[in-house]
Amino acid sequence: MANKLTDMSKIRKVIKFHCKGKSNLFISKYLSLSRNTVKKYISLFKVSGYSLDYIAEKSDAELEAIFVGNTAEKVNPKLEKLYSYFPQMERELKNVGATVQQQWELYFFCKP
Repeated sequence: MANKLTDMSKIRKVIKFHCKGKSNLFISKYLSLSRNTVKKYISLFKVSGYSLDYIAEKSDAELEAIFVGNTAEKVNPKLEKLYSYFPQMERELKNVGATVQQQWELYFFCKP
């Protein structure tokens, strides 16, 4: 299941194994996580600058704020305008003879 929230105890174990020098492949197999998930949490740990002891003493809620709260990215306002146009474009593309090229030209003409 995509974007499923990982249990905080598994995140603690990922960081603990990483600090002990275990490979990402070993960690992913041992904890039944994907390698990309393991890499994600290891990179967030490195970026955070916290030590293993600091992570170990934090509660699950505090760990969630550190590792899950940082992943939200702000969307560019120009992209938001483009994304808001997509539902209308999808409806238009269902019509016979409508093409993506036509929709792009219409969008570009209306909102240069």
